[in-house]
Amino acid sequence: MKAIISAACAAVFLLSGCATTTTTQNWAKFTIDEHGRVSDVTFEKSSGSDIMDASLKRGVISRFYEVVPKPLPNRTYLQPLVLVTPTTLEDYMRQDAKTAD
Repeated sequence: MKAIISAACAAVFLLSGCATTTTTQNWAKFTIDEHGRVSDVTFEKSSGSDIMDASLKRGVISRFYEVVPKPLPNRTYLQPLVLVTPTTLEDYMRQDAKTAD
C-alpha cells in the first residue's frame, strides 16, 4: 500500500510542473541513492556563477524534501525551476570589461 501511495505522490510531483514548458524553463534533476537520499542535483541551465548554483542547490534540496518527504531509492526526479538571477557585482565587472575593449 505504501508503494502505491509513494508512486502516486511521485507521479503528482512529476506532472505538477509539466503542463507548460517554455524555453526559459529550467529543470533540477535529483538523483536519489539506494538509501533514499539526494546524491546529486544537476540543472539543465547553469546560472553562470558557482556560488549562485550552490545556493540554489541548497534551496531546491530543502524544497524537494517538502514535496517528496520519502523519495524512492535509486530514482530520478525532475523539478521545474524559473531561474531569476539578480544583478551582482560580478555582472557589473563583466560589463566594464566588455566596454573597455
